[in-house]
Amino acid sequence: MKSGSHDSHIDYATLNDFADGDLAGRASETVRAHLRECAACREAVQFIRAAGETIRTLPAPKPPDALLADLFREGSRHATVLPLVGAQAKPALPSRSLWLPSIGVGVLGLIATIILLTLGSGQAMAGASTLSFEPTRDGTLALRYETVSVLAGEPSLRARIRYWVPDSLRYMQTTPGFSAIELSRERLGEFEGVASLPPGTAYAVVTIEDPGADYIDNSPDGPWEYFETDAQGRPTLWARRYQMLATLNSNPTGIRPLAAQAASEFPGQPEFWVWGFLFSDDHWPASPPDTLLLRHAERLTALDRAARAGDPGPVEMDALWRYSRFLERTDLADHWANELVARYPRHGLSTVVTLRSIITSSGTDEEKLAAVEETWALTEAPAAAQVGLQISYAFADPDLTEKWLVRQVAAPIPMSLDYDIRVAGAVMEIPVLWPVAERWILRRLADSRDWAGPARRLGQSRRSFEAEARQGRALLYLHLSRIRLARSDPYAATDAVERAVAESWNPGVFVQAADFHRAAGSEARAAELIALARVDPVTPLEPYLSAAADSAWPESTETQLAAARITLLERIEVELLDEHVDLDARIRSETGEEVTLRRAAAPQGVTVVLYTSEPDRIPVEASTLLDVNAGPLRGAGVRTVVVTQRPGPLPEGRSGPYGSFYQDSKQEVREVLRASGNPEYFVLDGTGRLRHRGENLETALRIALVLST
Repeated sequence: MKSGSHDSHIDYATLNDFADGDLAGRASETVRAHLRECAACREAVQFIRAAGETIRTLPAPKPPDALLADLFREGSRHATVLPLVGAQAKPALPSRSLWLPSIGVGVLGLIATIILLTLGSGQAMAGASTLSFEPTRDGTLALRYETVSVLAGEPSLRARIRYWVPDSLRYMQTTPGFSAIELSRERLGEFEGVASLPPGTAYAVVTIEDPGADYIDNSPDGPWEYFETDAQGRPTLWARRYQMLATLNSNPTGIRPLAAQAASEFPGQPEFWVWGFLFSDDHWPASPPDTLLLRHAERLTALDRAARAGDPGPVEMDALWRYSRFLERTDLADHWANELVARYPRHGLSTVVTLRSIITSSGTDEEKLAAVEETWALTEAPAAAQVGLQISYAFADPDLTEKWLVRQVAAPIPMSLDYDIRVAGAVMEIPVLWPVAERWILRRLADSRDWAGPARRLGQSRRSFEAEARQGRALLYLHLSRIRLARSDPYAATDAVERAVAESWNPGVFVQAADFHRAAGSEARAAELIALARVDPVTPLEPYLSAAADSAWPESTETQLAAARITLLERIEVELLDEHVDLDARIRSETGEEVTLRRAAAPQGVTVVLYTSEPDRIPVEASTLLDVNAGPLRGAGVRTVVVTQRPGPLPEGRSGPYGSFYQDSKQEVREVLRASGNPEYFVLDGTGRLRHRGENLETALRIALVLST
């Protein structure tokens, strides 16, 4: 075996043994280390695994005798070299070549086509990827993407870009621009494209995906980043500012190190010190030590002095106002709030200060809404529309609430489906506003929220986006059914209820739909829906039953329960994946021992892997859900495993029966699972095949429990 620099390569026989899992111990570790550095050998392993998977799935008809004679005639022992050209773009060397019989370009092309058509995620080795940006003379941005992952064989890829351009009137509520461009394959694993971003773009984040958005690729720490730079090639002040905002939305736990870096580059900018203070471990201790308060107080004093002597902008003034409030320096907070509003009255940050004073004032609702109206007339800021809508509910005036809803929709801020549901729920609390709620819900349901557009988060797969959207639409349909039933339109109400049931598997929706049918006199349909909820292996049914109605629920018959189980299996079956995973990927246990994913997973059983970049990104609700289902998971032999890229303690309130913790410092497991680094859940069956990948733990547990039984 040859090893060492990029100019030496591992022989094909060794690579073949590694790809088949027949290489163990130190030899396997040596090959894995070499593959991280050598694109050609990674591509060879990719080809071997792809060919193996393809051959196993193809039928094996008896070939014509004449073809066999042509393939294996005497002269064919003189083989032709088929070079594997990798991302290094170096001339082919004998040691990186695959020796195949000279069977003709047409047959090889057919094999390559079959491989590309049948290749699934994880069936080829997921290697490192790079994305480079190069400004062009015409003002566009050239993107070059190189990968040895499963995306390498795609004819084209999509780059999804969110970008920020400084706005003289917006900062905190600046909506990022969005662009999606095609990357064309120049050669295997190498793609290029051109993005036309607006002049003055300070910061952008990019992810790469296949045309169907099933597989997302990004850097080890999240989306790739583009920075506007100064003459020395360093990120500009605005680039750092928008980097902080983007990180706040996607990974709040990553703010602290970024704030420290930005503060070291721009020590006179108070906003970075404030970000660091807000997201530090010690900013709200129960009894802050004098040294902590003194350190922050001294820094605030210095920043305040420098700002008074200079010409601070609205971002600096806002940061000084916040910093002063956090440290209970009311005198400084009042000074900078007044300065901000007086000098930049139309800026979005001034609007936030003004709205806060309105909300906390002792005025009546009429006075508060009148003040918000004045603020809206001056700025048309998104925050003003949100506050105006909230206050309008108190008047129970359909025209007034509709006016603020229209303003909010027109405001330049992104609105998620979760936010739409919250608005619908708030309006539904006031029956006189139900006509407004119906119009709002129908508009939201008509919004297609195209998965290829800006509504889908960067790093979110199409599957996860569509599952999330279906859950949201189901809840909106339930609201709609209540409205239609209240206006004595039972047929339209029933249609809305059944649409909610069809949207997604949700026991809570089933119970509410059953409650509707029972009230309408359809006991049989109510029993069928309750049966669907009862066969669900994850979500406890009792809270939904007690919340829906007081009287006893109809008992589901064995026939109804059997039919419900079949429906559950059918719903799960259409969502199941069937992908190869390299179980020899190595991770480190809590004791420091290096083990394989195979050893961490349940032997011959089902394993749920919770993967995230660091422990404090584990959602709070995950601990609750795992705790509630700890018994069923143990009884079914399902093992839960937490894998994080970086070590760290669990935040307070997020302890739970997570199972074993492992660190993926080399990111081998991330590669084989095709994880994004955001909290995701993976289900491996007893054979080690990947059956589920998604962002919803409840769905992952449901699939795991069904597979285990």
